[in-house]
Amino acid sequence: MNAQQGAGALPNTSASQYSPASSALYVPAAAHNARVLSSIATLAACFSGLVAGLLGLTNLSGFALYLSASLLSALSTFALKCHGDVGAHVPQAHAGAGPLGAARVSRVRGWAGLMGLGQENLLGFLLFWIGSYALIHVYD
Repeated sequence: MNAQQGAGALPNTSASQYSPASSALYVPAAAHNARVLSSIATLAACFSGLVAGLLGLTNLSGFALYLSASLLSALSTFALKCHGDVGAHVPQAHAGAGPLGAARVSRVRGWAGLMGLGQENLLGFLLFWIGSYALIHVYD
């Protein structure tokens, strides 16, 4: 470590390391997109759980509402923010690095990332579904 670098200084990285020309994804933009997509998917899951509980849906009809709400939020995000290109805006679409750091783009993985059908969203859906169902229909 030289005299100009302090104990907490970051290592020198070239500006080209994070430029869009050197990799398939611009790292700060991909991180921002991942946070926004996670928030959208979490809100869609919680609101669909709330609606399922308020409507008194049980069994597969509640899960059908969850899947349709996830699909609707994915379609609206695709139409409004992705401009028709899932691979350019969804970090999950980039399956793995190929030669020279080029990533393969998978539309299926991109749509799965856009829908946000992960475990944390399912658990949020179940929490709101069970809670709102119990408050409205069980404790009348």
